[in-house]
Amino acid sequence: MSEPPRRIHSLLQLLLVFNALWFVSAQGSFFQISSPWVWVCKENKCIRTRASESTQGQSNAVCKLTCYESATLWPLPTVKPTLSKNVAAFFASNVRITKLTSNSSKTEDMLREAVAIFTNYIQQMESNGLGDSTRDCVVSANTCKSASYVTAQHLLNVEVIVTQNTVQLALDTDESYTLDVKTDDTVTTAYIVAETYFGARHAMETLSQLITWDELSNSLVMIQNAHIEDTPVFAHRGFSIDTSRNYVEISLLKRIIDGLSYNKLNVLHWHITDSNSFPFVSSREPLMAIYGAHSARQVYQSADIQELVHYAQVRGVKIIPEVDAPSHVGAGWDWGPIYGMGDLLLCFDIQPWDDYCYQPPCGFFNPINDKVYTVLGNIYKDMADLFQNDMFHMGGDEVKMKCWNETESITQWLADKGWDKEPEPLLKLWSHYQNQSLAKLDEAYGNTQPVILWNSDLTAKGHATSYLDRNRYIIQFWDRWNDTTLKNLYEDGYKLIISNYDALYLDCGFSGWVGEALNNWCGPYIGWKKIYENSPKAMIENFGLVYNKGQFLGGEAALWAEQSKGLALEGKIWPRLSALAERLWTDPETGWRLAETRLHIQRERMVDRGITADPLQPEWCMQNDDSCFF
Repeated sequence: MSEPPRRIHSLLQLLLVFNALWFVSAQGSFFQISSPWVWVCKENKCIRTRASESTQGQSNAVCKLTCYESATLWPLPTVKPTLSKNVAAFFASNVRITKLTSNSSKTEDMLREAVAIFTNYIQQMESNGLGDSTRDCVVSANTCKSASYVTAQHLLNVEVIVTQNTVQLALDTDESYTLDVKTDDTVTTAYIVAETYFGARHAMETLSQLITWDELSNSLVMIQNAHIEDTPVFAHRGFSIDTSRNYVEISLLKRIIDGLSYNKLNVLHWHITDSNSFPFVSSREPLMAIYGAHSARQVYQSADIQELVHYAQVRGVKIIPEVDAPSHVGAGWDWGPIYGMGDLLLCFDIQPWDDYCYQPPCGFFNPINDKVYTVLGNIYKDMADLFQNDMFHMGGDEVKMKCWNETESITQWLADKGWDKEPEPLLKLWSHYQNQSLAKLDEAYGNTQPVILWNSDLTAKGHATSYLDRNRYIIQFWDRWNDTTLKNLYEDGYKLIISNYDALYLDCGFSGWVGEALNNWCGPYIGWKKIYENSPKAMIENFGLVYNKGQFLGGEAALWAEQSKGLALEGKIWPRLSALAERLWTDPETGWRLAETRLHIQRERMVDRGITADPLQPEWCMQNDDSCFF
């Protein structure tokens, strides 16, 4: 046969093979073939090897579970775990919750919900692994024959003991836990002991990470014996989501909370209002959402929020609402003159906007109108009914003074009080607003809980100590990691939450959305490695100061939603936010390289649970440890 006909014949053969494969695979969710590869553990790496009768290899997932020093745990426990290299195989139907012990019915109710979430993970893992296949192993050299740990009778029992009846997550809540896994013949028992519900919930998340799907045995596989003692380094481990610039559905907020729980992050900071919209439905001030929501459908009703708060609580997450002010207000506040309340708002949507604020639409409270504080007080009361927390976020950033300085009624008010002769009269006016609104917040909540403010001119050197009580205010730092604002606040003794934009703003590095800028203001894009390395200790030591961990409550990443909406949010958040989770839970002394393979696995774990997390590398890198470095 001549060369061209031979090539044509070969191509036709290939087409026939591909058609056959397509036909077979179209009958089920995936094409069932036996892989020629197994993985062998060598020097804490899983090496892909061609299967043979003499090769005692494992699936990639089981190899990683048993080969790595800390298995596939994310975030790493703060105390080095003791993990056996042996595994036991079991089916999801053989999981038993044999003990739930606590001192209160409320805690037990929450434990039952947490157990249901845990067992659902296991069932989902099995379902994802099986697809449309049966439990019969594919007969080949690398499958059932090498999976000597398989037994259809193996049981997984789980016992949970909680010693305190704390059900509200606060800064001083004990989130520690102890997890012991012991295997005796065909029974593996996981013993969980925690001071609070939240520690027990974290332990169940850890337990779920000691389990994987084994494609060789077509079963679930888990570590046979383990001892883990764990507690977070930082109490405040969070994510800030903006739902004013673009509305975020409750269902998507739940998915974000799911992701937080998978990573032991415990705060959802909800930037619920801004100058763009006011989607919060206030029962005491209904005009706010009527005038301020993007549409009647894009609002957050009380019942939705109550459900969301409980959903988060069960998953170990507290929701902290933020009402940003006295700047970043606008939509929803412009009804005052119509209803006899006077001007609640000044300079709304003024042009040219960049003379007055940092992005359109501009808007500022009228701090000399007492009706502003009446309305704020009612909004705070509504939030106190819905968000029972130990802290509140009052915003307070990016206040340009030009609007107030050009408003005649304000300059006259300052003159009447003699404040116009002060060195910084508008700063004193801002302080007046802050004190009045704080009084309304205290009245609404019936306590004097800590208040969070973004760093701003009010928190600058010499201003913070004059206007803000360090025993009352927590400052959330968002400037660059080496900005001296951080140094000054630290030296002045303020408690701090780290959100420096050059490492923790997840919206950075995308296109410019306003004016003629090609890129947004805070590029470039921030990769997970920079987030992982973003250490509060390194920041302080960079200034030549002695690090005092007690001043740092923790940190938050933020996603400002000018260009984010729908499920596209998730790819911007995950798995980069997971990197912050390990920084805040473990505060590792080692760098990102030792974390990379585990983060790959954590990302796959989240995808298996329904989170649309972006990949970190080609999948080939996951199957070939250390082959993607240079």
